[in-house]
Amino acid sequence: MSPTDHAHRQDLTARLFRDEGELARLCREKDWSQTPLGPVDSWSPTLRTVAGLVVASPAPMILLWGPRLVQIYNDSYRKVMGNKHPQGLGQPNRICWPEVWEFNAPIYAGVLERGESFTFENQHLVIERNDSPEEAYFTLTFSPVADGDGRIDGILVTVLETTETVKRRQAEDALRESEARYRESERRIAHALEIETVGVLFFDMQSTFLEANDTFLRMTGLTRDALQRGELNSERITLSEWMPSTWRAFDELKANGRFTPYEKELLRPDGSRWWGLFAGAQLSQNECVEFVIDITAHKRAEQARYESEARFHAIADLVPDMLWQADPEGKRVWVNRRWMEYTGQSSQEAIGYGWADAIHPHERSTVLYKYRRAVETGVRFRNEHRMRRADGSYGWFLVEAVPICNDDGEILHWLGSANDIHDQRMTMDRLEDLVAERTQSLADSEERFRLLVTTSAQIIWSTDAQGCASEDSPSWRAFTGQSVEDWLTGRWRDMVHPEDVTPSEQAWQRSIGTGKPFEAEYRLWHARSGHWRWTMARGIPLCDGVGRTLGWFGTNTDIDERKRAEEEVRRMAYSLTMAEQEERRRVSQILHDDLQQLLYALQLKLRMVSNRLILDRQRTLADMVADTSGLINQAIATTRQLTVDLSPPHSQDGRLGRCIGMVAAANARTARSRRGIAGAACHASNR
Repeated sequence: MSPTDHAHRQDLTARLFRDEGELARLCREKDWSQTPLGPVDSWSPTLRTVAGLVVASPAPMILLWGPRLVQIYNDSYRKVMGNKHPQGLGQPNRICWPEVWEFNAPIYAGVLERGESFTFENQHLVIERNDSPEEAYFTLTFSPVADGDGRIDGILVTVLETTETVKRRQAEDALRESEARYRESERRIAHALEIETVGVLFFDMQSTFLEANDTFLRMTGLTRDALQRGELNSERITLSEWMPSTWRAFDELKANGRFTPYEKELLRPDGSRWWGLFAGAQLSQNECVEFVIDITAHKRAEQARYESEARFHAIADLVPDMLWQADPEGKRVWVNRRWMEYTGQSSQEAIGYGWADAIHPHERSTVLYKYRRAVETGVRFRNEHRMRRADGSYGWFLVEAVPICNDDGEILHWLGSANDIHDQRMTMDRLEDLVAERTQSLADSEERFRLLVTTSAQIIWSTDAQGCASEDSPSWRAFTGQSVEDWLTGRWRDMVHPEDVTPSEQAWQRSIGTGKPFEAEYRLWHARSGHWRWTMARGIPLCDGVGRTLGWFGTNTDIDERKRAEEEVRRMAYSLTMAEQEERRRVSQILHDDLQQLLYALQLKLRMVSNRLILDRQRTLADMVADTSGLINQAIATTRQLTVDLSPPHSQDGRLGRCIGMVAAANARTARSRRGIAGAACHASNR
């Protein structure tokens, strides 16, 4: 470039940026030919005009020109640039401000492509003008700059930084919000002191009471005058046995500024006792606050629940079945005494799934699968399997478990029982074999017996000292179908068979009068089957320390299967006896119709032989024939007696009682007759 051209360019630049500011000087000194804009003399008239106006403007402004948006800004914009100045002069905007390009790019496109203008008030941006990210707020205006031919070649941006103003306003808002929260906190504290269910107490580190709300004074029975005189402290209201817990709470308060909530029993001035739940914290060096809730009712409810569980366990130890309780996951948490006596397990050994060790090894996996499946689905569990006795042998049990749920259907725990059916099962097997040997007609009877054995149930009930129902018995109602009202009003007798009401009532009244255990067998109406079923009722008195009866606890055990089995055995014994009688009658008929006739014929022949021998004068042979005829007479008499003994006339008309006695006597006579015939035969042979 010639000296003349250089001088011209310098003059043009000096006239364009003739202001006295720093940016005007830097623009005059900058070699614009090294930027994307090129030398100043190549700039369009519009660019020269706008660039001069921006640099001379007192308002913070920046001009972005050309496709690469090269920056030209003024002294007022200098503060916005921070450490990016002076390198940012003549630098493309994206290279200078990459951290806000994502915000700027769509705005630049709207201005250049569509000629739109944009304004943003207190826009939040994170910029890195001082080598580290910082939050800043700006009020921005983006306007298009058109060249002479109407083409938009640049963007004029007015920038007013409002960071201090925004942050000051934010601080003021935060202060107002903090003050509002403080006032609300004071209002809540004042309102909390008025709560009628929570006592609030302020005290110093020496345990002296400073202030309390009316609820605390009402709980403790203290007066506000005594409180204001400074006469009250923890020792005045706490029972001596609970003072160690109180001092531990004080030690924790001094060490941590708060103490773990704890319970203790307190004493009012009138001598009455009450339970409280205490939680507190330290407010200042010598002042603390404590919140108190009266939990006396809760404690009494816990005691009542404990007594209820004790009664339940007492009843559970009475029944002959093995009972247990499990948590919602099916893990056992309690077993009754019968379980421990039968299996030999301790209560701890049976906890969780330890009870499974008592199941026969061949059936254990199947039982556990069915039990866990029932627990997962929340359905009743019922199964028959063998369980190990304490002596190592195994017995059959009918095992059931049912879920106990709350009002929302959530399972609270499981209750289960194991009913010993070993004898019934063995009896059933023996009866099956016997019936198979006798007749197929007994198959239906055996099936009924098996079903009756496996549907046994246990009923648990309690009464007061006079024998009146004292509380609901769900098991009674489930068996009989009665309502709670009917049970509690003494209408249980309506469920007893009419023939059994009087004897069972008399036995019950005798037990109540004498205090001796009650035991009776009677029939109850079974609602599910719609039939009467025999039950064994047992009851024992609950006495106090001086032997006075406080109430009665009892059970009804379903023994209908046993009763039916006994009746079946009696019926079968009768059938066997009748079969034996039929056989005796058949043998008697053979003796009478066949053997006796043959003997008569033989006797007739012998008489003919004897007569002939007499005629032939063979006396010796005739005597021998006569002796033989005498033996035949004895045989005829013996068979006649055997016929009567085997089938006496009494058996023909059904008088079985006398018949059995006569059969026994006949058996003895038959034996004697046989011995007589044998002796006579021996004598004849000797002759």
